[in-house]
Amino acid sequence: MSIRADFHVHTTFCDGTATPRGMVEAACAAGLTALGFSGHSFVAFDPSCGMDAEAATNYRAEIDSLRAEYAERLPIFCGIEKDVYGTSDTGVYDYVIGSGHYVPLPDGGFSPADVSPEATEAAIREHFSGDVYRYAATYYEGLAVRLCAEPRVDIVGHFDLITKFNEGGRLFDEADPRYQAAALDALTAAAKKHPRFEINTGAMSRGWRAAPYPAPFLLRRLRELGCSIVLSSDSHSAHTLLSGFEDAAALAKACGFAEAEVLTGSGFKPAKL
Repeated sequence: MSIRADFHVHTTFCDGTATPRGMVEAACAAGLTALGFSGHSFVAFDPSCGMDAEAATNYRAEIDSLRAEYAERLPIFCGIEKDVYGTSDTGVYDYVIGSGHYVPLPDGGFSPADVSPEATEAAIREHFSGDVYRYAATYYEGLAVRLCAEPRVDIVGHFDLITKFNEGGRLFDEADPRYQAAALDALTAAAKKHPRFEINTGAMSRGWRAAPYPAPFLLRRLRELGCSIVLSSDSHSAHTLLSGFEDAAALAKACGFAEAEVLTGSGFKPAKL
């Protein structure tokens, strides 16, 4: 598999375990052809892992310094993972990953979609009267509306994040028409404005899933819509860069894609899988 560039990477500036320098050193050792950092944006109702204004300024300064230092060895890009329920000045970044990590609750507030199986099950039980398909529909409705309102999204991130804890159908049947209709409607709406989606392997490296996001039925729809894809590890540690890329490439090919895109100094360019 020819793609050895990774653009969904987190560090100690948000919820990652490695410093930016540690990530760059690991990328060089692993033979990456490009590395993109994507620190989490600030979310006012959940400031636990996003970068506030001061942290974001320091983050950009450190990435810029590393970019200059490693200019002859590794192309480095400074991006942000902008949560659709968060805030950030995205104009100062090389690229923006737009993603949603929360489910709006019918009685107000938000529930995180990716913290733990227990938190997800509690939200379904306590706020949706145990109706997991209403929970899923609410997630996708909110995600689509917010993505469509975002002026800039270069990559749509882990679109079906609510399946993170659904390995083996633990929470719901992903083949159920109620679930697929909600997911496909949201994807179609979002793709009209932001037609580049990632295939994300992060939940695989952390032991939650056996396959990447998004599911095959969603990838096939993206292919039908003429959208492009990017392979992403969603690395939160230095040893998971490029993790699962072989699986991601195989999934993409099975769903009709022959290429994925990589970020270069002159924008996103196609590369053979």
